Amino acid sequence: MTGFLNSLKADLLDRRLLPLVLVVTVGLIAAIGFAAFGGGSSSATPSAAAVPAPPVSSSSGLAASEKTQETAVAEMTGATSVQHHGSSHNPFAPLPGAKTSSTTTSTTSSATTTSTGAGSPASAPSSSAPASTPSTPSTPATPAKPAKPSKPKTVYHVAVLFGPLPEAGTPAKAELTPYEDLKLLTPLPSATNALVVFRGVTAGGKSATFTVVGEVILHGQGECLPSATQCEAIDLGPGKAEDLEYVSSTGQVLTDELTVVSIASDKASSAAVKNVMRGESKAGRALLDHDGLDSIPYLHPSSQVGVLVFAGRAAFGTRAHAAGRRRRHSR
Repeated sequence: MTGFLNSLKADLLDRRLLPLVLVVTVGLIAAIGFAAFGGGSSSATPSAAAVPAPPVSSSSGLAASEKTQETAVAEMTGATSVQHHGSSHNPFAPLPGAKTSSTTTSTTSSATTTSTGAGSPASAPSSSAPASTPSTPSTPATPAKPAKPSKPKTVYHVAVLFGPLPEAGTPAKAELTPYEDLKLLTPLPSATNALVVFRGVTAGGKSATFTVVGEVILHGQGECLPSATQCEAIDLGPGKAEDLEYVSSTGQVLTDELTVVSIASDKASSAAVKNVMRGESKAGRALLDHDGLDSIPYLHPSSQVGVLVFAGRAAFGTRAHAAGRRRRHSR
């Protein structure tokens, strides 16, 4: 036996077999290391990931088995003593975000169940509902005052008849043209052959006033202003007439009659009053401006559209009536 071993030792130490011996030696060492370290790691893995079985309840309500904590096998030799010194984590514990969401859902579900549960009113406040913050009452806006409606104003409507009279001694009848709702400053009988211009009515609609713009001789029931000898305007009451005698362009003496048929009053809005002012005749205004007859002696416009009021001494009315009577008597 000793000779065999010596012979084997001599063969192994031979230079030609030395590389083979080294390879075999390295392989043997590797196999021993794998068996020592690899085997221990494979056996520790199932033990570390083992999940404890849930307890099974028996008919008596007691747990048949309890959870046991198994000791994990360390992958390194001698590391068992420090295995439990690090921080551990329960893989079944919910993450912080998931925990918060679950808590919120549970709280909402609990509040809903409490508010709609049997035996409790639906309007009962939940204990988990946040307290409402009282809001500051807002000051109500001051309502705008409604616009005060304008007071209706009085508007007068004058109707007249105007036209030529037949010559004396002829059987023909007078054909007078009616003028309904006479506009302010209307020239009569026309703008090209005007004898008088309508100026408005006196206060209360007692009479209609006309400014004389033509060379005429007046006969009738009208009252002259400012006097019978200087008649720049005439006043005619409802139902009264005035004759205007003049010489035509052909040299013929003609006579036209002006009769005030009626003076009616009406209540109108501010818009209607403005329409009356805008409706005055431009041709009549041009005639008055040309002859310098804008003003009327002893009369001036009032705050009412188309209404004239007397101005001056109170004795003026008596003198005007006296002049009118003298003219009527002389007729």
